[in-house]
Order: sequence, then structure tokens, then C-alpha cells
Amino acid sequence: MLKVKVEGYREAKEILDGLPNNMQKSILIAALRQSAKPMLTSARGKVPVKSGKLKKQLRIVRYKDRNQSRTEVAVAVKPVFDKSKKSGTENQFYGKFVHEGTADPRVSRKGKMLVFENQQGEKVFVRSVKGIKATPYLEMAYSENGERVITLFGDELATAVERYVQRNFKPTNR
Repeated sequence: MLKVKVEGYREAKEILDGLPNNMQKSILIAALRQSAKPMLTSARGKVPVKSGKLKKQLRIVRYKDRNQSRTEVAVAVKPVFDKSKKSGTENQFYGKFVHEGTADPRVSRKGKMLVFENQQGEKVFVRSVKGIKATPYLEMAYSENGERVITLFGDELATAVERYVQRNFKPTNR
């Protein structure tokens, strides 16, 4: 049985550099997803709940950055909104609005009116609307779990390497 112990960044990099790129990616993705779970749980506990939809939409996702090299893997905890034929596109920005808040448009607009459409399609004119107070649930979750996530990543990386080797390589009989 193979035992791998990862003590720091340098050791993790040495282990990964010795593996082929496709193996590196699958191992990194597995380790990153597992190590991000405490942050996801914490963020779900901190998000304000009205309908519960935003809380259900928080997920661990893999995304690609334009500046990212082929061997890099990026994983994030973020709200993911689905598109459906029945309801159309969900408001993809709601999670960002809750996290960062919205500017309070009640500030003097020098006589200008804000125009909205209500559910019946009628135009509604108002002088001001109440903004959304910022609730940085993702930042709070990271500050609470950042060190734990990093420690878990090392443990999960070692476990992922062991699993990959056991799954893809058969022991040789001597």
C-alpha cells in the first residue's frame, strides 16, 4: 500500500510535477473540491435566507480563467443559477447583490425618477428605492475556514494521489 504525506507547498509541487498533466489535473480537482467543502458549509450557514434559493444554489465549481495556464485548476464556492425553459433565466446577479450590497439609490437624483415594470407589465415611477445591505457571506466563510481549507488541501492531495495510483496502477508481483 502506498502512503503519501504532504507537509508543505514545495513537497506538494514536487509530487505533482512528477506526474503527467492529465493526472495532475484530476488529482488537483479532487483535492480542491474536497478541501472546499467546509467553506461551502460555512457559507450556506451565513447566507441570509428569504426563499432559500440562494442557499441551495451555492456550489463548488470549477472555472477557467483566460490567463490560466493549461496545468492550473481553479475551483470556487459561488452561487450557480440554472436556466430553465419554464421560468427563463434566474437572476444570476442576486448572489453578488446580497454579498456586496447595492448602492442606495435614495440619494438625491435632482428630481429624476426611477422607472420599473411591475408584474403586470405596467410602468411604475418612483423617486427612490431601498438598496440591499451587504452580507459578505463568502468572505466570512473564508476568513473562518481559510487555514482549515489549506490544511485539508494537503491531506486531500495525499489521499487523491493514493486513490489515483490504486485505481490506475496494478501492483506488480515480484
